[in-house]
Amino acid sequence: MYGLMVCDGEQAVIESICHIVEKECSSIKVVGTAGSGKEAVEKTLAAKPDIILTEIKLPGINGIEAIKEIKKVQSDIKIVIISAYEFFEYAKQAVELGVSRYLIKPVRKEILADTLNMITARLDEERQKYRRELEAKERLEKMQSAAEHCFIYSLLYNQAGIDDITKYKSEFFDINEQTGFIFIMTFSKKEKESGHEAPTRDCLDVHDIYDFIKENLKHKWKCIVGPVMPDRVVVYAAQDLNDVYRQRVQAVTCIEELMHLLEEKFNVRLKAGIGRVHDDNEMIASYQEALTALNSIDDRRIAHIDDISPSKPDAECEAAVQEHKLLDALENGEVYKCLSVLSDIFRKYQDFTDQELVRFRIIEMMAAVRHIAMKNGLKDDTGSGRHIKKLMSCGSGKELEQTCTEQLRYVACEIFRRKKSSAGKIVEMTNMLINERYNQGLNLDDVSRELHISPHYLSRLYKSETGENFIDRLTSVRIENAKKLMRENRYSVKEVCYMSGYSDPNYFSKLFKKHVGVSPTDYQKQIREGIRLQR
Repeated sequence: MYGLMVCDGEQAVIESICHIVEKECSSIKVVGTAGSGKEAVEKTLAAKPDIILTEIKLPGINGIEAIKEIKKVQSDIKIVIISAYEFFEYAKQAVELGVSRYLIKPVRKEILADTLNMITARLDEERQKYRRELEAKERLEKMQSAAEHCFIYSLLYNQAGIDDITKYKSEFFDINEQTGFIFIMTFSKKEKESGHEAPTRDCLDVHDIYDFIKENLKHKWKCIVGPVMPDRVVVYAAQDLNDVYRQRVQAVTCIEELMHLLEEKFNVRLKAGIGRVHDDNEMIASYQEALTALNSIDDRRIAHIDDISPSKPDAECEAAVQEHKLLDALENGEVYKCLSVLSDIFRKYQDFTDQELVRFRIIEMMAAVRHIAMKNGLKDDTGSGRHIKKLMSCGSGKELEQTCTEQLRYVACEIFRRKKSSAGKIVEMTNMLINERYNQGLNLDDVSRELHISPHYLSRLYKSETGENFIDRLTSVRIENAKKLMRENRYSVKEVCYMSGYSDPNYFSKLFKKHVGVSPTDYQKQIREGIRLQR
């Protein structure tokens, strides 16, 4: 239902219009009437109608001036002028003010009703368009949030090349800097009575904290906020390398301000570790520095890597290298290598004194495992939260390792099975295309284009699955076809060459001799001699 304000100096005209609207315009309700320009402005600003129907000649402020005042506050309101004055100057001003229609009195009720219904139809379209824009914006925000999470995983676990990262940042997040730093923020609930921190997952809505962090950081930095996992957030902040000291001071100051706001709003205890500025292809180093800084915090609540003396950087770097090996092996579906590397990771983590930090790093790594699983088409109907809760509930390091091993084995086996199945289909399709089109000048690019994969990937996969190169297989099929045609004793060497997919008879002859041991001409002679002797 749309609201209508009727403004006219004659009460009889107002009553007539209200009667027409009531009878002819089911989607319009008169929300007010005015007999003067001043009254029209005041009542319109109070009632906020969608449409105004006004006379130009109103007592006091005229209709044109009243419209100007109303438009200052409610610019999208629809205006219909109904007047006995057909002056060009009035019509010109009406157009400049965006008036929808200019009707001359007396107006037939059909024309008035059609005009108002036309305006409501236009309002319907505008509202629908606005709803669609809101829905599109909501979808875009959800997509961008997912893109941010994927970006953080890709950056920290080397799942994308530097060119892909640069393009991703520019297109999705409008970030063109190729250097930045990582900081990690953890949060836990303050318990007033006991004075101890409570487990975040039991008594704190981490999603509210996550939304608050994201909203505030976006106003301060060009940054990408990773997922909350499970009581911490990893943030990538774009930053140039011109003034490292200034970056350090700004980062600490900005994060301290954010932590103060969070503590006031959510009554949480916060800690933050900040890494140095690095190139994007070395961002894992900033991540490790942020972890080291975070792990060093005792009485303080925030630390930059340059403010501390790292305790065990070598062990952390070795663990990070192993994590990358595991994820690379998982991408390739190498089951036994995945499990072997996972075992090595748990052995290396025994050197860490802070086992709670180890638990969180393991959970972050397993979140990356789930990300790779989904990227490879493994659906998770129960949601990743179930897997994380299972890891969080493990009571010992041995139980945690066993749970991780079970989850990793399942994902790695599924990826291996899918890749094997996919590879088999690709080889089957490749062989089919070779057998069907060997005589059409077929090559590797043609087949890869047909299968929607890169020539390099097809060549490597075909060799891995069959033990022979694509070109060797194609050549073998063509030579066997040439031999078959020659045995029919109906075609010349040149004709056989063209019918076997070659355009150069000399090249064909050299290739034939290399594979068969004799030239095509000699092979034909042998065939004919054999036929003659049989006769």
